[in-house]
Amino acid sequence: LLDWLGLHPAWVLETSDDLSEYGSDLLVYRHVKTDAKLAALIPKQPTPGEDKAFGIGFRTKPTSSNGVAHILEHSVLCGSKKYMAKDPFVYLLKGSLHTFLNAFTYPDRTLYP
Repeated sequence: LLDWLGLHPAWVLETSDDLSEYGSDLLVYRHVKTDAKLAALIPKQPTPGEDKAFGIGFRTKPTSSNGVAHILEHSVLCGSKKYMAKDPFVYLLKGSLHTFLNAFTYPDRTLYP
């Protein structure tokens, strides 16, 4: 089982599971500084150039229903002074399978699948 993030000191491998029914391994990492979790589903027989998928999800527990989490969802995708990407989805579409690119805000989490 390849610990593909293990060489980076900011992340620690917490668990690894064999998901034979999906032909993959599931690796769960913890970010040392923030305790954020990262789950990686790694194919056992990767197809170079074809296995390109990602999803990012994190808890957003609002203290009110004023829509701030949804506004932040859109703001994240507008870039910043340091990361000047006007619309990252446009760049992602150029190299993707053009299947699905969007973001979602739920009452308790935000997802960038």
